[in-house]
Amino acid sequence: MTSSSVSTVHKIEDYSPCLWFTPKVHLRFDLDPHLTVVRADYEVKSNGTKISPLFLNGENLEFLSLRVNGRVVDPSEYKITDLGLELLEPPGEVFQLTVENRICPNQNTSLEGLYQSGSMLCTQNEPEGFRKIVYSIDRPDNMMQFTVTIAGDPSYFPVMLSNGNLKEEHPPVNGKRVVVWEDPYPKPTYLFALVAGELIETKDEFVTKSGRIVTLKIFVEKGNEEKVSFAFESLKQAMKWDEDTFGLEYDLDLFMIVAVEDFNMGAMENKGLNLFNAKLVLADKKSATDETFESIMAVIGHEYFHNWTGNRVTLRNWFNLTLKEGLTVFRDQWFTEDMTDPAVKRIKDILFLKEHQFPEDQGPMAHPIIPKSYTEMNNFYTVTVYEKGAEVIRLVSQILGREVFKKGLQDYLTRFDGQGVTFEEFISSMERAYGKPIPYIRNWYHRSGTPILNVKESFDQKNQEWVYQLKDYTDTNLPLVFVNSYAAFDSNGKLITENKRIQEGTLDEIRIKTPKDSESKPIVSFFRGMSSPVLLKSEMTKEEIRILAEHEPDGVSRFFSFQNLIFLWMSESLKDENKKENLTEVLEIIQSSFKKDWDKTYFSFYLTFPSLMQFCENLQFFDYKQVESLRKFAIQTISETFTKEFQFLYEENRKTIPKQSKDEIGKRRLKNTALYYLLHHPKKSFESLAISQQRDAKHMSEEIFALRSLIEIGSKEKDQAISLFYDHWKQDALVLDVWFAAQVATGENHISDLERLEKHTKFNLKNPNKVRSLYFSFARNPLSFHEQEGKGYVVIAERIKQLNGINPQIAAGLTKLFSQSSKQIGNLPRIAKRELEGIQNLPQISKDLGEVVGKIIKSL
Repeated sequence: MTSSSVSTVHKIEDYSPCLWFTPKVHLRFDLDPHLTVVRADYEVKSNGTKISPLFLNGENLEFLSLRVNGRVVDPSEYKITDLGLELLEPPGEVFQLTVENRICPNQNTSLEGLYQSGSMLCTQNEPEGFRKIVYSIDRPDNMMQFTVTIAGDPSYFPVMLSNGNLKEEHPPVNGKRVVVWEDPYPKPTYLFALVAGELIETKDEFVTKSGRIVTLKIFVEKGNEEKVSFAFESLKQAMKWDEDTFGLEYDLDLFMIVAVEDFNMGAMENKGLNLFNAKLVLADKKSATDETFESIMAVIGHEYFHNWTGNRVTLRNWFNLTLKEGLTVFRDQWFTEDMTDPAVKRIKDILFLKEHQFPEDQGPMAHPIIPKSYTEMNNFYTVTVYEKGAEVIRLVSQILGREVFKKGLQDYLTRFDGQGVTFEEFISSMERAYGKPIPYIRNWYHRSGTPILNVKESFDQKNQEWVYQLKDYTDTNLPLVFVNSYAAFDSNGKLITENKRIQEGTLDEIRIKTPKDSESKPIVSFFRGMSSPVLLKSEMTKEEIRILAEHEPDGVSRFFSFQNLIFLWMSESLKDENKKENLTEVLEIIQSSFKKDWDKTYFSFYLTFPSLMQFCENLQFFDYKQVESLRKFAIQTISETFTKEFQFLYEENRKTIPKQSKDEIGKRRLKNTALYYLLHHPKKSFESLAISQQRDAKHMSEEIFALRSLIEIGSKEKDQAISLFYDHWKQDALVLDVWFAAQVATGENHISDLERLEKHTKFNLKNPNKVRSLYFSFARNPLSFHEQEGKGYVVIAERIKQLNGINPQIAAGLTKLFSQSSKQIGNLPRIAKRELEGIQNLPQISKDLGEVVGKIIKSL
């Protein structure tokens, strides 16, 4: 832990180019789970400035030897510290350097660098894991051509993979088989990958638009080879989509994916050899939900799209992480919209933004999309960098129009191919395609917090116009550009006008003429489809919101108008509980929706009542018990009012076919939505429907929903349902993750359940998926984690202390869920501070964890 506890603050203004580069490297691995020897032969070149000492990053390495131009270097000519190796007097501007060290993969629980997962050895090098493999210039602006020789016992390592193309393969000699891989494209160290172990190879192919045949391979552990067909199909769809949409063709003859059980992230875009968390590759109709299938499609698309936006053009420094991640998230969102339903996909993305990114913007972990500084880069793989970054790219695409945006991206990829650049190069390419500057767009990258726009309305009697002033008052020092897609309606919901306006700066004015035959003011739907990632404060009445919730033709804005109507009801009820009975407008909208001919998936989203956290975040009110009590009252009222309608919906969609078609996905989701309301009926019992659905399910979306619902309502049948699910799936590790999560994710008093489950034989503290399924799910459950006596804080703080010594990255991620503790009622902020200070005082706290804890404590 020594090296990881050293904290250095990296500031964006301190960035300077590499003094030395290593344009070519030949890596040699002599694999052994207990003790692997790694040798790197570097071609070293000065950047042309005065020759200075050469520093190679290195952490947790056992140094063996150092040679320069073939000569063994005397120990007096170099220094070794916990952070690396320094050659004090390099022999010239160009020379050969060979360094050799040992590492212990099976002792590497951080899952960074080279580590053991099940029967395989694999790597994770983003952002700074390569320095845990071999001494190196481990930064993204050092681009290298890699040749990799791997030697290993074929009985342990029958499959040995790395980036690029397989150039040589030698039969075993002295018990060791040797393979040589070569990647023709320069890449930084974070994109290097190695996988070796007992893996099953599955195979497919893709024919590019130029007629080349690309071999596709997915490697899995034995027993999972039947679960890769959807991943192959998703990959081929992504490859074709990138060709059709952007003209981008894959550049190698081989593309490989490896499914890894122990993985800190979702997936990793290593050039030609993507490593995936197994849960985002493996799927079949029995073991994966519809949400899992869509996640697999999106993430496979995301990692594949990185081949150009991230790999061929990469980053100059880690401050610009959003350059590859925000851009590629936008590309995978666009892809998924085209493959599914654009309105539903956009609703999902906005809900995620509001539930995760907006709170981050308002909490102690808030930071600009381009952070100004960091201690541990792992802590900046955030929803701000990814999702807010994607929203800004979406903003650019709306300003330019998607066809001009495509030209801008082509300019960017052509002009900067093989280079590490910043967001400035990307914006400049967009402006070249646009033909003029984009005012204030750069400020989006440097300003933290969610912009709040205030809408003031007035009537211009002289011109018979309604005037709407939209003012951004949150940070006038860094004015922004907004795209405001809006539409105006009369009091009957009839469209008057629609338009798109670009607001440059802190203030904009929109004028709408009153129709001659209308006596009332127009009802305006601003920022349709969240055309800019903002919070809007308006003077809209309940009746105006109701009209938009029923008549707005834009499905995304209609959905959020209905959500706003429900939030308004909650707000009124919290102020005056006598008003809780006044659900009239909400019930009227639901009644009307049953008569609409909407897509089933969209209809299911429209009917879904907001979650507890959605209410609390929207209203910035954190008495969870009070909000949940009112929320359950509303759900029960809706259930009782529309019992027959929900029964009809359930029966109409009961018989589903277990396949991933749009219609069948919609049926399953609508059936589940109807079941949810029926289970909350205050006077009738529909639990038998859920029990039979779980027993007879042909698709995981039906089976797990029934289980979750029985647990949520506290059904007397829940223990039997939990046992039934476990008996059915106890041999499937990925399915058991959702089983662990379901038991602690909703409701009160789950501490005893957490303590029981963490002792379960299938729980493994060293496996990130298991930790996320149990501890993260518990900490995202406000009724249990923010329990008034602070017991939830105590339990999670103790688990964080344990994880600090096992996997600092996961420990830091779990700690971030304390970010909301400053908003809590009663003694909870004080208790949170006490527990976090206990973590902060750990004798060997990792820099990952120390940075996060320090920021949250300051907010308390």
